[in-house]
Amino acid sequence: MIVVLWAILALVVGLAAIVVKARLAVPPRPPLPPDVELPDTPLQRTSRLSLGAGLVLAAFACGVVVVHGPEATMADDRVRLLFTALLMAILVALSGASIRLKVQAGREGGMLDERDRAILDRAPAVQGAGTILTLAVWTVGLMVRFHGAGAVPLDYVVLLFWSCLVVHLLALPVGILMGYRRS
Repeated sequence: MIVVLWAILALVVGLAAIVVKARLAVPPRPPLPPDVELPDTPLQRTSRLSLGAGLVLAAFACGVVVVHGPEATMADDRVRLLFTALLMAILVALSGASIRLKVQAGREGGMLDERDRAILDRAPAVQGAGTILTLAVWTVGLMVRFHGAGAVPLDYVVLLFWSCLVVHLLALPVGILMGYRRS
């Protein structure tokens, strides 16, 4: 059960790294007058929607693992299918939004202006940091938990992979939304 807590910590640290890297990657903007409010762009709306859907689905997937445990999640067919369905839904929500964003950026005369394109170009800079930190937290957690055993069970390696992939996919909309806050 302690490894599940390490997994949750890995996701939290990965998300925190994404936010920090996004803040560092985007230059600060000059302040707007207090009564001026910029409307949301299509890029912001897509990012916000995909991030919300991805976080909700990731929370449900984490909940399944916490409630059943990593071994039971992978051993019981019904639980594994539920977990896999949640992971596929995360992939669809986040990858679909990423593909849509890239298609919008590729269109000439599309719905994205120069600022949107600049933010979209800088946003992937945060993905690597979040993924590496998630991997680092997993590595430390697994080494602490299974040092005496000499081997890590495959159930945990599967969770490691999926958590790194989810953090990587969550990083793009976070980077975009942070870019709008700073530009």
